[in-house]
Amino acid sequence: MSVPASNRKYSTESVLIAVFSMAALLVHLLTNERYGYFRDELYYIACGRHLDFGYVDQPPLSILLLRLSQLLLGDSLFAIRLLPALAGAAIVALTGIIAREIGGRAWAIALACAATLSALFYLAVGNFFSMNAFEPLFWMGAVYLLVRIINGGSPTLWLWLGVLLGLGLENKHSTAFFGVGILVTSRENISGSAA
Repeated sequence: MSVPASNRKYSTESVLIAVFSMAALLVHLLTNERYGYFRDELYYIACGRHLDFGYVDQPPLSILLLRLSQLLLGDSLFAIRLLPALAGAAIVALTGIIAREIGGRAWAIALACAATLSALFYLAVGNFFSMNAFEPLFWMGAVYLLVRIINGGSPTLWLWLGVLLGLGLENKHSTAFFGVGILVTSRENISGSAA
């Protein structure tokens, strides 16, 4: 029994996304213990010992994630930096998924994943614990949901977009700028299509 060409294409694209994501994870895991603690990591560890619903200078989500990571995996540098490494791999995967969602084929998906994998910012923030490691993940997730909505996805995706942006705000306040950007852009598109 032969597999339809569309399913083979989808499976090839999924394999590409998985390979690039695993490569990103491997890069982070092999390099995340090269240097000692980053000064912010020590501050986050201290905040994690005194969990709160908010701090003067940051929202609580990343601190909660660090504390849970320490409870489950221990206090080693590798354990503390595991979640940022996973976030870095997920960012590469989301890039490939977004490229596929907007109609990119295998080459476009591979190019998008390779570009994200080699972006210096993502390579840097995936190697130490900070809010910045998770912020692009929330933003990329929101972009994916927006693309799905634009492509005619279910209206319930708006709710998931709100949940994701809310979690992003609980991670870092700059997600508000991203939300405002979404509102301005969608308002311009709505008013432009009405004219």
